[in-house]
Amino acid sequence: MDGSFLTYRRGRWFWITAGSAGALTLHYFNYRSESIPYGGTAIGLIYGLIGTIIIAVLMFLGIRKRSYASGVGTLQGWVSAHVYLGLFTILIIPMHAGFRFGVDIHTFAFILLIIVVLSGIIGVILYMSVPSRLTEHESSLQSDAIDKEIGRLISDMRFLVRDKSDALVRVYRDELARLQTMQPMGWSLLLPKQNEDLIAKRSAELAQIVSSVPSQDETTFQALSQLILKKTQLQVALMAQMRLRNILQAWLYIHVPVSVAMIIMVGIHIAVVFYY
Repeated sequence: MDGSFLTYRRGRWFWITAGSAGALTLHYFNYRSESIPYGGTAIGLIYGLIGTIIIAVLMFLGIRKRSYASGVGTLQGWVSAHVYLGLFTILIIPMHAGFRFGVDIHTFAFILLIIVVLSGIIGVILYMSVPSRLTEHESSLQSDAIDKEIGRLISDMRFLVRDKSDALVRVYRDELARLQTMQPMGWSLLLPKQNEDLIAKRSAELAQIVSSVPSQDETTFQALSQLILKKTQLQVALMAQMRLRNILQAWLYIHVPVSVAMIIMVGIHIAVVFYY
């Protein structure tokens, strides 16, 4: 984790957030000892204002990520602040409400905030573990190189079965059909059924086919089987890379929409408070 966004500038944002949380906690206990805490007091409104400003800063990360030439801090620093300030909102927002929650839009806004923060924690875990695994998978061949190599193997298979028995031609055509059905898998890679040992499964299938191959084509079948297993290994590697990339993207389909919904509910919360 050294040098990561979590330890940016020797954990600058961790210490800023931890210190602020400690000071805020002490202030809240003093505030509670002198009055009944709730969102409508002067202190409660200040807590709410600080929380709203922090949420606005957190949402700015999406803009900063697309502004590569921006001089407003480094992207790693913004991500570090995003993580720790996001956790800080889980403390200051309940203090703003005096830890008083009910069945209303105000509580719903806080629930959405909780979901955003929890999904953010999941995102941190993913981005601390998945990229290194993806790099490991890509160290030998990247996805575009794998596609080219699979195409070359298919061409070699087609050359092998030229003028051979119908049994070998069927094996080649079946392998080509398998390749075509595996290409558009997309998000289905995240499903458990895709985690089967395809290499062992394909080896067993080829072992069953060998009995139907004419004796004069057995040597060719062995060479064809080696090409098929090599292609299967490449497909497994490609699936692993695609699965990891999809995992990194999938959590955003929860984090980003819920973040937008949370911002809307916070806006409604503020409007309702000032209206009434």
